[in-house]
Amino acid sequence: MRDDLATAYRLVGMEPPSLQRAEVEALTGVNFERSLRWWRAMGFPEVASGEIAFGREDVDILQRLESVTDTGMMRDDDIARLAQLMGASFSRLVEAQLEVVPELRAAVEAEKAERPGDSDGSASDVEPDAVDFIAETMNYVWRRHLLAAIANGLSVVEGDELGAVGFADLSGFSRISKGAAAVEITEIVETFEAAAFDVVSAHSGRVVKLIGDEVMFVADSFDDAVGIALDLITRLRPVDLMPPVHCGIAAGPTVRVAGDVFGLTVNLASRLTDQARPDSVVVSRRDGQHLLDRDDLDVRAPHRSLSLKGVGRMHILAIRPLD
Repeated sequence: MRDDLATAYRLVGMEPPSLQRAEVEALTGVNFERSLRWWRAMGFPEVASGEIAFGREDVDILQRLESVTDTGMMRDDDIARLAQLMGASFSRLVEAQLEVVPELRAAVEAEKAERPGDSDGSASDVEPDAVDFIAETMNYVWRRHLLAAIANGLSVVEGDELGAVGFADLSGFSRISKGAAAVEITEIVETFEAAAFDVVSAHSGRVVKLIGDEVMFVADSFDDAVGIALDLITRLRPVDLMPPVHCGIAAGPTVRVAGDVFGLTVNLASRLTDQARPDSVVVSRRDGQHLLDRDDLDVRAPHRSLSLKGVGRMHILAIRPLD
C-alpha cells in the first residue's frame, strides 16, 4: 500500500508525505484551525494529529496563503470560498479525466512492474506525460476563461440589456434511468452535457452548472437564451434513447457569486422549466410577447394564468421549434 501511494505521488509530480500537521503548523506559522478550514473547504477530511500526510507543497501553499491574507489582498472568507469552489469543481473534473484517460488508473501497477532505467515508451514513461498534458490543458482553459471574463467585464457599460437565465432539463430521465443500463445512462448524460456546452457557447452564453440531468446557463439577452433552448431541443431530438428536453427562460437582474448565479430571475426560470412540456420552452408572456410575431416559431399563449411557487400568478408562452 505504501509503495502504491509513493508511486501515485510520483505520478502527479508531488513528493511523498513527510510531515505531520503539527510540523506543518510550526513551519508555516499558520494555526491549525485556519489551515483546517481551508483544507475542509477543498473537500478533504481532517487528518489525524499523528498521521504523516503532508509535504513541502502543503507548506509552500500555506505560506503563500498566509502572505496573501497578511497583505490584505484577500480575506480568510474569500480564500475559503475559492477553496470550496475549486474543490467541488476539481473533484468532478479529475473523475472525468480518469474516465477519459483510463490508463491513469493503471499507472501505479504499471510503474511497479517497470524496472528502473527502462525507457521503451511503456506506461511508466507515458503516464507522467499524460498528467503533464492534462495539467497544461487545465491551465490553458483557465487562462482563456479568465481572459474572457475580464474582457466581458470591460465591455459592460451602463444601459446594457439585462441578461437572461435558462434551465434545460431531460424529461422523464428519472423514470428512464430506472430501467436503463449504466452504460446507457452514461451515454445519455455525456451526450446531453456535450451538446449543452456546444450550443450555449455557439450563442455566446455560459454554462453555469450541471445539476444531474439539468443544465443551467446564462446569456446576454432573452432572445439568445431562447435560441439556445430551441437549438438544444432540435439537436437532441433525433438522438437515439435521448429523452426530450424541456426548458424555462427568464430575463432580469441576477446576483453572481463565485461563478454561480442567484436571484429572483433564476427562481423564475426554474419554475417556468417545471411547467414546460417535452420539446418546448416556457417563458413569461411579459418577456416573450414579441415572439408572437415570429413566423419561424410555434408560439402558443394559454388563456389561463399559472400560479408559480415563490413567484405568483403569471401568463406564459409555450414555444416549440417548427418541424
